[in-house]
Amino acid sequence: MALYRILSFVFALVGLKVAFAIEDYCSVNTFQDGGDGMRLTKEATNEEFAIVGKFKGLHCCAKGYKSIEWFKDGQPYPWGLDLSTLIIFPESANQTIYTQNIKDDDSGNYTCVLRNDRGNETEIYSHMINLKVFDKLPDDPKITYVSQDMEAFAGDNMRLFCEAFGGRIDLPDAHSEAVWLKQLSNGTLIEVPEGIMEMKSLREENQTFGTYLTFSAIRTDDYGTYICVIRKPGNTLSKRVTIREKVKVIEYINPNPFPLREVLILSAVIVLLLTTLLFLVKQYGLKVQVILKDSYGSLEENDGKSSDVMVAYAPKDSELAIGVMVPNLEAKGYHCAARELSTDISMWSQELSRHAQTSRRVVILLSPAALNDTWASSNLYQALKHIQTINASKMITVTLKELPSTQNEAKNSIGETLASVAKSMNVIQWERCNDAKFWLALCKELPAKRGSGNSNGANIEMTSHSRPRLTSERSFDSLVVV
Repeated sequence: MALYRILSFVFALVGLKVAFAIEDYCSVNTFQDGGDGMRLTKEATNEEFAIVGKFKGLHCCAKGYKSIEWFKDGQPYPWGLDLSTLIIFPESANQTIYTQNIKDDDSGNYTCVLRNDRGNETEIYSHMINLKVFDKLPDDPKITYVSQDMEAFAGDNMRLFCEAFGGRIDLPDAHSEAVWLKQLSNGTLIEVPEGIMEMKSLREENQTFGTYLTFSAIRTDDYGTYICVIRKPGNTLSKRVTIREKVKVIEYINPNPFPLREVLILSAVIVLLLTTLLFLVKQYGLKVQVILKDSYGSLEENDGKSSDVMVAYAPKDSELAIGVMVPNLEAKGYHCAARELSTDISMWSQELSRHAQTSRRVVILLSPAALNDTWASSNLYQALKHIQTINASKMITVTLKELPSTQNEAKNSIGETLASVAKSMNVIQWERCNDAKFWLALCKELPAKRGSGNSNGANIEMTSHSRPRLTSERSFDSLVVV
C-alpha cells in the first residue's frame, strides 16, 4: 500500500512537471513586437517528430482568436483512440494537444484552425503540422524549424530561430545542441558578435532542442550570413540564413504627374469623334466626294470629245439604257451617246474601240441578257477580259445583277479569278434597293461638271437602232431581263 502511494506521488509529480511545460510553451519566447488582430505569437513548426512510448505535444501558439479547432487528417477533434491518442490541453487555451505515451498510429497531419469575427466577416487562419513517429531513435537529427532568409531596415528588431529533434541521449558526457555562428565574407565561421543575444530552448524532456538569435536593433555590421549548427553525438547538420539590408524607397512627389484622367477623357473624345467620322463617311462619303469632284475637279473640255458618256448596252437592255440611265445622266448635265452591243461578246472590243474614242467615259451595262441569259462566272470573266482590251477612255462596267460567289473558284493559269479581275476594274452594281448610292458611285467616276444639270436636255447620239424614251415610270425589275 505504501509503495502504491509512493508511485502515485511520483507519477503525479511527473505529470505536473509535464503539465507546467505544456502550459508555459505558448507563453514564453513569444514575439516582442505587438500587433492587433489574430496572429501567431511564435515560430510555428511544420514538421514534428517523436519516439513511440514517449511524451509528445503539438502547439499552435496564437492570439486574438475567438475559437481554435484541431483536425487530424481532416477529422475534427475529439478523435477515437484508433485515430489519435493526443488530447487537448485546455489550460493553454486549447493551443496545445499532447499525449504521455505516443503510438505509431498517431502519425499524420494535424491542423489547427483559428477563427475570429471581423465586422460582418469571419477571419480564418489554419496551420498544418506533419507528425512522424519513429519506432527507435534515428541516427541523424530532424529539423523542425529554421528561419528563412530575411530583410530588415537598420535599427529594426528581429530574431532567427533554429530547432531540431534529436531524442534524449542517456550519456553523461554527450548531449545534443544547436548553436549560431556568423560566416565572414572569406567563409570563416566565428562566434556571434557581442550585442546579439543567443538563447537556448528545450522541450519534451529535452528531445527537441533549439536556439534563438535576437537582434534588438540591427546594425550595419549585423547584415550577412549566419549558420545554425545542429550537433547530435555522431552527426552534425548546418543550415544557412542570410540577413539583407532593406533599403527605404523615398517617394518623391512628381511635379508633373501623368494626367491619367485627362488622357482617358481625351481618348474617349477621340473614339467618339472617330466613330462619328466613320458613320458620316459611310452615310455621306460618296455624296461629299461627288460634290468635291464637281466643285474642284479639273474640267475635261476642249479635248476633241463629242460626248461625256457613251452608254453601251445589249438589245434587251435598251429600255433601261435609253429610258432610265441616259435621261438621268442628262439631267445631271452630261452629254450622252448610246451604242447597242452585239450578242457576241468577242465583238465588243471591235465595236466600241472606234466609238469610245469620242467619249470621255464609256459605261457598259452588263446583265444576263448581254451574256445570252447566262450569268455564270466563266461568261462574266470572259466579258470583263474583253472590256479590259478596249483601248479607250476610262471604262465603267455597271452590273445589273450581283456577281456570282467565287469563294471556291479555281485560279486560271495566270492566277486570275472573276473576283480579282472585277476588283482591278471599275465595276459598279446597280441595286434597286439602293438607287441613290448607285448614282453617286457612278457620278464619282464621271467627268467634273459645274452646275446642277441640263434643263434643256442634250440630244442623244444614237449609234444603233433608236428606241423612244420611257414616258412613264416603270419597275427596275421589269427592265432587267434575268
